[in-house]
Amino acid sequence: MSTSKKKTKKRAVKSKSIRRPHKNYVKVTSPSYGKALRGTSIYWEGRRPSRLKNDGRINLGKNILEMLGAHFDRFRWIITEETNSIKIERGIARVRTSQQLLSKMGSEQFDRNRDIKNDIIRKFFSVYFAEFFKEAATPVYVPGTISKTLSPGIIPRLSSQDKEALNAFLPDYISSESLGTVNKLKAKAQIETLKGLAIDLAKEIPREHPESWWQSYVKSNILLLQQGYITAIEKLNTAIGDTRFPDFLLVTHDNYLDVMEIKKPNTQILRPDSSRGNYYFDSEVSKAVIQTENYIDNISKQQDTMRAYLKDKHGLEIRAVRPRGIVLAGDSRTFTTPKERVDFRLLSQGIKNITIVTYDELLTRLQNYIAVLEEFSKPSKTRSR
Repeated sequence: MSTSKKKTKKRAVKSKSIRRPHKNYVKVTSPSYGKALRGTSIYWEGRRPSRLKNDGRINLGKNILEMLGAHFDRFRWIITEETNSIKIERGIARVRTSQQLLSKMGSEQFDRNRDIKNDIIRKFFSVYFAEFFKEAATPVYVPGTISKTLSPGIIPRLSSQDKEALNAFLPDYISSESLGTVNKLKAKAQIETLKGLAIDLAKEIPREHPESWWQSYVKSNILLLQQGYITAIEKLNTAIGDTRFPDFLLVTHDNYLDVMEIKKPNTQILRPDSSRGNYYFDSEVSKAVIQTENYIDNISKQQDTMRAYLKDKHGLEIRAVRPRGIVLAGDSRTFTTPKERVDFRLLSQGIKNITIVTYDELLTRLQNYIAVLEEFSKPSKTRSR
């Protein structure tokens, strides 16, 4: 054999050795997929998807691989031209998704976060692969189609833009509704909050908390515990000579002031007078009443100064002529005889401009208010007659 023929044969062998078989998959190398998916193969049948990149990138690809990996121990994802199916062969789930299905999912996922993308995949997989994927419990919220998906379930999914749009929309919507509808909306919103507070208050009343704890608790919740107040003012940092002012004031809906003195639920309210068979206020309650009377008197004497201070510091126009006083103390459920209840009522009525409110009474008022709201929020035809 001549030298030229040997060279030709070698070139032919070399040319034959570099031919590669047709490949119908790519391996994930894109950093966007993360280390866990690196090296995973994405297959196709028929025409290669035009949007499938050599490094494995394709719209929703990462999310689909993550979902399949969580659902199947072993799987092969195959992109097809028309077929949607899942078959288990030799322990491997062969998941075929058509390019049309990918396009449908892609049209919904535009500009969504990862959780929404997963919901979209779940929704479509539950339709096309119902045997393996159940319908998602949480509805998918797609901005722009709020009328179709408006429910409490979408609240955690709302973007800042969604919230801004709702905040801009709601005032016009509410103003277009009747007063009765508006009040029902308010009632429903209040009920759950007030129920939680009532449960919490009932739980805390028997517990041993210091007076400072109760002062903080009541001040934080008084606008919900007691209806009729529009704001609370703490730490009234003003003084005239030796005149003392309370550090906690309540402003009523008609712009008057109430002074509240807060004691503990386990404060003893009454003491027995064995010589006469009557009851009188315990010294702790008497001191609280006297202190409250002094605060009321000081505010009344310096009402012009108080009015100017509250307007300058809090922007409130107050009618401070003579505030009412409230002493919150004790628990009337500790009364063991009818005589105690009668004497407590008589003693309370004998104090001018000051009301003694027990913690159990405060709780009862709150529970009654909740019952009124629940009745009011019912559809008209189901209300009791």
